[in-house]
Amino acid sequence: MTVSEPASVGPLFRRLSTIPDATVNRHRSGPEDGKLGVAETLHLLVPSAAVLTVVIRTLPAFIRSRRSSVSVTITRGDRSVTFDGKNLPNPEKAIEITDRLLSDD
Repeated sequence: MTVSEPASVGPLFRRLSTIPDATVNRHRSGPEDGKLGVAETLHLLVPSAAVLTVVIRTLPAFIRSRRSSVSVTITRGDRSVTFDGKNLPNPEKAIEITDRLLSDD
């Protein structure tokens, strides 16, 4: 999971850490050769589609709470979904996104 605004990684980490059964780890990696800065990602381990749905359903409130525009990208294998202020999911859409991320098609 990546966040477009580095200052938002900590708050998202704290929010996701409150979700029962979700395990969230914060990872920092150094810059690539010739680049500046540190990349931070959140690694999320969820035991079920239900927990992933809860995670996805928390993202709209988190994104709305930020003062600057922020986007959150969830990646599983070669699939990814990006949420921002323009495409915040309703509950039915959250379930559809969860199914798409978890499917093996």
